[in-house]
Amino acid sequence: MAEREMSRRTFLKIAGLSTLGLLAACAPQALPTATPSTAKEAEPEEPAEPAPAEKVKITAWDQVAEDATGTSVFDRLKQEEFADLFPEIEVEHLPFPSVTVENRREYWVTALSTEGGPSVVFFDNDRFTYDMASMGYILYLDDYLPLYYPEWEDLSPIIQEVSRYDGKAIQIPGMVEVNGFAIRRDHQEEAGFDPDYTPTTWAETVELLVAMTTDDHWGYQWPNISWGFSTFFAMNGGSVALQNEDKTITLHYTDDTTLETAEWYRDLVYRHQVTGPDTYSDFATNLNNFQQGLASSFNFMPSWLNWLFGVATFQPEQLNFIPYPVGATAEAGRSSIDPWIGVGTHSHCVNARQPAVEADAAVRYICWMNSKENIKKQADWWVENEIQGVYASPFEDVTWDTVSTGVPEWWGPKLVDILSYGGMSPAPDFKGGDYLDKALDEIVRSATSDIEGELKKAEERCRAEFLDDYHAGLMSS
Repeated sequence: MAEREMSRRTFLKIAGLSTLGLLAACAPQALPTATPSTAKEAEPEEPAEPAPAEKVKITAWDQVAEDATGTSVFDRLKQEEFADLFPEIEVEHLPFPSVTVENRREYWVTALSTEGGPSVVFFDNDRFTYDMASMGYILYLDDYLPLYYPEWEDLSPIIQEVSRYDGKAIQIPGMVEVNGFAIRRDHQEEAGFDPDYTPTTWAETVELLVAMTTDDHWGYQWPNISWGFSTFFAMNGGSVALQNEDKTITLHYTDDTTLETAEWYRDLVYRHQVTGPDTYSDFATNLNNFQQGLASSFNFMPSWLNWLFGVATFQPEQLNFIPYPVGATAEAGRSSIDPWIGVGTHSHCVNARQPAVEADAAVRYICWMNSKENIKKQADWWVENEIQGVYASPFEDVTWDTVSTGVPEWWGPKLVDILSYGGMSPAPDFKGGDYLDKALDEIVRSATSDIEGELKKAEERCRAEFLDDYHAGLMSS
């Protein structure tokens, strides 16, 4: 074929023929129009044609804001391709609602519980999917997987786990999110460390953060106190709530690991002075601090790091990726559970409260959008359009380096290794996190705060205001 410049849409059509044709072949086909046979010799007739399939219309809440890597642009190209390949399914794409994080749960409960709600919803946080599934608003997908998504078996085990609720498949995963450190290599080198250095223990992590903290910049920053604590807490093997087989929940606010992680976290502010209460800010502030050199570190998540490449104009080779150490701190003793790194996904799920025909079309749509071949093609599209981006694939046989572009060679083993520690909340139905958040606010407020006292009060409030009613509800059901 003669060399010529291909448009993005032409690229997708050419690159996607084999897989898309396979998926189309798996879809239910309309029956051919039959001609009654007679005893006499039949005259030659035109070959039977399939009866035109009745068009099904679904709505998908998946028009997310544009990002720096073109992920959203690529999604829109896939949406156009789906419309071409499946003309019997009309998808109305709705803009992702502009709702603050605090109001999202109420918004989704209302949308999914109302007749005529969206057929498909895109969530960038698995917790929303679990929450909606616990109320019966999310369709179980197990019966559809053999027909539309046989590659479920190729998903990484941890991605299969986070994509289930109560043992049943509830979402089709796209990009994976994990936490780690992005470190400015110039700050790391100025602090006397090799720019490729990676700490492997919590003590070494603190040593690096202390060395990078100067009068001009903090060594450490995080969007908010509770998120930072919960991430370190899980990686130390801690949990304030564990779910039993009967779905009852036991609280562990004052376990050794909880107390020791809270003290370690407070020490970052007052003892080691690598951060300050005013550095616990929103994403935009953290990004601005990192870009201007006011902070040496930035929480790594694939989608966030892509903003660094695009909006903040960092080049990947200017940054060092550091997975957080997994395991006990130098001070910690026993842990409540095995240490793990929180793993989440950007996923699509289907509204359970819609007619069967629409539900079937919705499942076909989300399975195609997040197919393995489409995920591979995104990397090709990034290369073609000279875009640098980090993407963590949900598939075990599709590694980061095959679907990311511009990632330094020294990142490769770390990116693969971090997913091996992936885990999920041991109490997915636990919604008492606000009590821990309030305790942490008090703990970080002062160098002499009563850590155990604040955590005891949080547990008592959680039990009285949430857990007792939760257990009563389990008994009544």
